[in-house]
Amino acid sequence: MEQQQHEAFASLIKKQAGQSGIDGNIHRRDRHIDVRVSPVEREKIGQRALEAGYGNLAQYLRETALVGPASLSDTHIAWLQAINFIGNNVAEIATLLRDRQQPDDDMLVALLQLQECAEYVWREVKQGRGTGNA
Repeated sequence: MEQQQHEAFASLIKKQAGQSGIDGNIHRRDRHIDVRVSPVEREKIGQRALEAGYGNLAQYLRETALVGPASLSDTHIAWLQAINFIGNNVAEIATLLRDRQQPDDDMLVALLQLQECAEYVWREVKQGRGTGNA
């Protein structure tokens, strides 16, 4: 019985290096997981894999599922910084208005600039682009 288990396990070991990728895995990958996705979802997953530096979608999915998602990309961090910038300025203006300070020309100009910045960020996010100079 023990010999059968050992033979079954040994048959799963790769016979030569590189059969299943360069990630140091020693076992053959002969099991499949089928996941149904729409064409749009497939494209998004492929794009995320490329952004994370993977040329192989299977490797990206394996590592994401087993290790967890990668840290935020530079693009995501830039978007968060742009949104935080907008939020900080809106909070400052709200505090001034709450303290009954009448809006002056500088405050109105700042509000218009924040509105333009927010609209730009919204357009870019909807179109799936990077931040540029937001």
